[in-house]
Amino acid sequence: MRLGVKPHVFFLRALVVFFLTYLVWSPIAPAYTRLLAYLTEAFLHLTELSRDPNLHHVSKLWVQGTTIFFGNRLFPQVHGPGIPAEWVQANMVLLIPLMLATPATTYRQRFGRLGLAFAIALTLQVLDLAVTVKSFFANELGEWSFRYYSDSARWWYNFGDAFAQSMDTQLFPFAIWAGIHFRQLLGGKLEQPAETPQGRSERRRQDRRGRKSRKS
Repeated sequence: MRLGVKPHVFFLRALVVFFLTYLVWSPIAPAYTRLLAYLTEAFLHLTELSRDPNLHHVSKLWVQGTTIFFGNRLFPQVHGPGIPAEWVQANMVLLIPLMLATPATTYRQRFGRLGLAFAIALTLQVLDLAVTVKSFFANELGEWSFRYYSDSARWWYNFGDAFAQSMDTQLFPFAIWAGIHFRQLLGGKLEQPAETPQGRSERRRQDRRGRKSRKS
């Protein structure tokens, strides 16, 4: 089955959902910020498993309002610049309307796609914060940075930080939305919803009635 996307209907629907998402997201932003900080610190600790005490679980993150701060356990006097979580999670306010405004065969399919998009966006946000922290450690901790980070590692962390900052808010939501709906945007057929036993029984009864009417 093909579901055509009428541009003006899609645009108006997306605007309405965008406005509602913005209103709902504001009160839950602090809780989501704490979730981001927790997941990012856990991910960083997975990359900091080492027998060397100078490299083992050195990252620490904490939240004040909707701003995420970070530091290095070995340098408690040095704190990285605060990361405004509103900037990091702004792509959610754009991604959710795009996903919900796109036609789907069932609500289950629509919200299933939304869940997949949410998981991808959350993963990218954690990676975004992680490279920001690593970039700071690789450049701003004096001799320690040059001792434990190579020039190539420093370049990759700096590149990842700049790349995420330039694309995360605007382009990632559209890339996720387009990737999930790729076949539909190209005009491919949508998956038919699974037929229930009741539906199969009803279809068989209709087929039998059709055959009887043709014989008569």
